[in-house]
Amino acid sequence: MNPAGGLGPAERRRAARHLLLDGFGLAAQERLAASRVVVVGAGGLGSPVLQYLAAAGVGMLGIIDDDVVEASNLQRQVLHSVADVGRAKPDSAADTLRGLAPEVEVIAHRERLTRDNAAAILAGYHLVVDGSDTFETRYAVSDAAARLGLPVVWGTVLGWDGQVSVFWSAAPEGRAITYPDVFGPQPPEGESCATVGVLSPACGVVGSTMAVEAVKVLTGTGDPALGRLLAYDARTSGWDTIELAAAPSGEPVSSSAETVGTPSEEALGTLPGESAGTPSASGTGTTASSAVVVTASAESTATSAEAAETPSGDAGVLVLDVGLRPGGVPGAVFARLEDLAAGTFPPELLDHPADRPVVVVCERGLRSRGAEQLLRAEGWRDVTSRALVG
Repeated sequence: MNPAGGLGPAERRRAARHLLLDGFGLAAQERLAASRVVVVGAGGLGSPVLQYLAAAGVGMLGIIDDDVVEASNLQRQVLHSVADVGRAKPDSAADTLRGLAPEVEVIAHRERLTRDNAAAILAGYHLVVDGSDTFETRYAVSDAAARLGLPVVWGTVLGWDGQVSVFWSAAPEGRAITYPDVFGPQPPEGESCATVGVLSPACGVVGSTMAVEAVKVLTGTGDPALGRLLAYDARTSGWDTIELAAAPSGEPVSSSAETVGTPSEEALGTLPGESAGTPSASGTGTTASSAVVVTASAESTATSAEAAETPSGDAGVLVLDVGLRPGGVPGAVFARLEDLAAGTFPPELLDHPADRPVVVVCERGLRSRGAEQLLRAEGWRDVTSRALVG
């Protein structure tokens, strides 16, 4: 930054294409250079957001994430490389951004954002970009941003589907709207990319759109998606726009759960509970609408005691536990869902005939459904999934 204010020659040369852009120009670029933006999550959405905001010339970027880089992240989290596996995501992301735009000040917040620390972390920034993957984090971000009067650019992606919007409790001209205004009280966590998958380029499409919205809010250019939800379907490469409005009474919009929920179960959110619930992980995740959170059906649920009554070997049935912790079901064979996805199967499963029953269980039935799909693709023909409830 030029100490005398404005942009120095090197910054102006770098930003030349912005300076030539109709409706943008020098004034908008100077506002970007003076802006402080914090991004929640350095994962699938945070990666394109952070890269484009750094490249665009935002003066300060904060990165909030308590996760480390894993090999399975590299399919979509393009801020990180193979050499970064095992590193803290904020550190890996910061190094990449400094190489991309050395003049940008990067601050790494190596911690999980919670209701207790959210306001303290977000204070001092001008705008929040929420690429988190749990409802818990999203509602913490929303509440803290509302108290601080900060605008929030929010996005989510899971499976083939994505959503983007802008929320701002202090928006002028009666346009104030927050995440809970649209989606109601905080729901239980739903599915995640760890259980149903995500198309990697869809993260780039949605994250880049979030970056566009952030630039518009920061510079006062264009028409930000405040009061609108942008819904993306990678199957058709189509976008739909849904008009939003906060209820005058302050109650959540009653129709939002039916209107804005992503129609496929792949858009149900991340696990968060099941993916460790970090504010980063994939940066992808929980569906926006509480009404479409998947719950296990009566046919597919069982108590841990019931599951234990069907031990491996009984009537040729193998019980495979893919829960978060080993030992949840006595007598079951434990396997990590990530290992199954990598093609690493426990010996008991490899020895189990492909035509004999396999019952896959986990705490809430989310990971077990993903495992069921994997096993069927590998040739086991009689596979069912169950949630452990009660």
